[in-house]
Amino acid sequence: MSEIKRKLRKKEHIKYSMKIKKNLKRNAFDDIKILHNCLSEININDIDLSTNLQNIKLTSPIIINAMTGGTKEGRAINRELAKIAKRLGLAMAVGSQTIALKNPNSIASFQITREINPDGIIFANLSADSTLKEANQAIEMINADALQIHLNVPQEVMMKEGRKNFTGIVDNIAEIVDNINIPVIVKEVGFGIAKEEAIILAKNGVKIIDIGGSGGTNFIAIENARSKSKAFRHLQDWGIPTPISLIEVIDAVGDKVDTISSGGLKNGLDAAKSLALGAKATAFAGYFLYILLKKGPSALEKYILQIEKEIKYVMAMVGAKNFEELQQRPVIIQGKTYHWTKYREIDI
Repeated sequence: MSEIKRKLRKKEHIKYSMKIKKNLKRNAFDDIKILHNCLSEININDIDLSTNLQNIKLTSPIIINAMTGGTKEGRAINRELAKIAKRLGLAMAVGSQTIALKNPNSIASFQITREINPDGIIFANLSADSTLKEANQAIEMINADALQIHLNVPQEVMMKEGRKNFTGIVDNIAEIVDNINIPVIVKEVGFGIAKEEAIILAKNGVKIIDIGGSGGTNFIAIENARSKSKAFRHLQDWGIPTPISLIEVIDAVGDKVDTISSGGLKNGLDAAKSLALGAKATAFAGYFLYILLKKGPSALEKYILQIEKEIKYVMAMVGAKNFEELQQRPVIIQGKTYHWTKYREIDI
């Protein structure tokens, strides 16, 4: 694919993502309730929001997840996100760096994150078919603290210019995990991870999984919009809803893998529910990008602070001063999520 086409695709992804976000109904977590504690004795000032992803210490469970890069617009977005990440002490992932490996002119759009936030926690990002050499190049490009390897079969098969052969990705992931010296995060991009695949990833050395469930950015819908085709609209509901994927992964690998909840999270209540179910961290992408582009950096920063405040409020209402205590509080699972877990023989 030519450089011009790659950059055009990046721009179109942002354009159509914003159009879809406007009418997106975010209700994936409605089936999840955390039991209220009327005798909570928490001092809200004592609540600890810190967490760990393997050897990466996070002062907040909120991660600014992978969005973009490789274009002039992508550089501007990454610059503003990096400023917010620095001010709030958040971990941040860049978008896929494949475009920068193909064209050095695109490198600056990713390096801006490290220039703005030299001491921050930044994740590199590549596809699951990338080579070990490319993985090391992506890490070195931004002096990354971890490497995201994204899984995006539905997106690729829907793209006219997308990949159609996915042979060997498990062995490829295992090779990267075995040969780089920073944590590897295997990440879905909006269609979820089931317990069977979580087990395979764990057996191949993966220690961090970002579930990327359905309910947020929908790349099948985006690719349908890009192609102006109605032929595959019936596939737009494909995927595993985020809370269900989170339950599947936690049930399958438990403490063997650190799990990140992402995919359609909107507020602090969604984040708190994710953490109560066993997630070590929560990641936001599409909705953050929507706020950034529609309302500006200041509005996004205020919204992130509101999410953190909401998490603390939920923890106060259940009587938990840290996430370990939050995960001890009963969680009630209802509706379609309950029926899914029963059918999948998951002991909730």
